[in-house]
Amino acid sequence: MAQKEELKPESLEQEVEELRKSVFKLFELLLPPKDVRKEIMKNLYTAELSLLKVFKTLLDYKVSQIERKIEEKEEKKRERVKKVEVE
Repeated sequence: MAQKEELKPESLEQEVEELRKSVFKLFELLLPPKDVRKEIMKNLYTAELSLLKVFKTLLDYKVSQIERKIEEKEEKKRERVKKVEVE
């Protein structure tokens, strides 16, 4: 009886190990090789960076437009206000 109890944990460990190996084999079939995964991640980060640069460029353009409008309004106010010299 003692031997059977000792064999069961070993067989469970073996079954777990076999299950792990089968899961890893399944993942290997579904996932690309490690070097390809690195290249994919690099491209994803590059795409994200490019998209953020586009948003930054658009935002900078819009900010410059608004700043120009504000400057034009300030200049018009200055022209309307007459300077009075105090003697």
